[in-house]
Amino acid sequence: MHNFFGLDLGTSEVRVLQAEKEKTGFKIKHFARTGVSSGVEPEAIKAAMKEAKIKGSVEVNVALPESDVYARIITTPKLSTTELSSSIQFEAEQYVPVPLEEVELYHQIISGGDEPDQTSMDVLLIAVTKTRLKQLTSLLDVAGLIPRSLETELFSLHRVVGNPGKSQLVVSFGYKTTDMMVLNKSRPVFLHSFSSGGLALTRALVNELSLSDEQAEQYKRTYGLREELLEGKVAKALVPLIDEVVTQINKALVYVQQQGKYSQPEQVVMAGGGALLPGLTGYLVEKLNLEVVVADPFIGFVKDDDFSKLVTSEANPDLATVVGLAIKGLV
Repeated sequence: MHNFFGLDLGTSEVRVLQAEKEKTGFKIKHFARTGVSSGVEPEAIKAAMKEAKIKGSVEVNVALPESDVYARIITTPKLSTTELSSSIQFEAEQYVPVPLEEVELYHQIISGGDEPDQTSMDVLLIAVTKTRLKQLTSLLDVAGLIPRSLETELFSLHRVVGNPGKSQLVVSFGYKTTDMMVLNKSRPVFLHSFSSGGLALTRALVNELSLSDEQAEQYKRTYGLREELLEGKVAKALVPLIDEVVTQINKALVYVQQQGKYSQPEQVVMAGGGALLPGLTGYLVEKLNLEVVVADPFIGFVKDDDFSKLVTSEANPDLATVVGLAIKGLV
């Protein structure tokens, strides 16, 4: 049994999940989710580990939200490892909007690096501020954990929802931001993030219907975009914000089309807590004229009695990040 697990430091929850790979698929060994009210503290991580009964596991795969990093997929001439390392600094100067001495740079070849007939390659460039990295490592240190790997949430999602047989647009509808990744047969080709998420929907209901924060959150989860409920008042308040999501998706589709070298996405995969908004899937199908599905991060898992005891809800798009982190190193 390995000694690492996935740790998802969400805005309102800490989620921990430890899995193992068996012949018939992945199996959950330990899982828990613990709510937080004012930022993630070491005690919240320890509480989630205690609830999950994770013992002796000190290494974690952890992810940062896209809003905490500067990430971009760039295309460069085919370079050796040494040449690429040297050129990354120049590329970063063009795309990172803060002084480079304030960030740590990371890069990963996505395609073209080991393909002899290719003259170019796609490279993921990520910059994280040293301040944010210090905050994260300090948090993990106080919680008694050692970071085994660090990535962005979208790449955790990619691990569990990517389909090699399809071109997809993955949309992570989070609390403060909505993040998108275009996958061309499971290969990332485009990243985009914008500041609108579940919190903006809640605030719209507070303002439009004069509700408290708690009432607005409940109305959002219960009525969503369903026009036949509550005289459509909730849907009417939410539609303008959802239409902005539609606009951003269409911009991503246009960008991919203009590139001329990738297949147009044929499927939209919704992840994150916002994917559970009632009526959202049907609304997006109508607006985009594409197949829209809610992510099932446990599609490769053994769903036996032990699974049902730990994962009690049928739809779990909000758990895609922690599942992707948990199986990193097992696939």
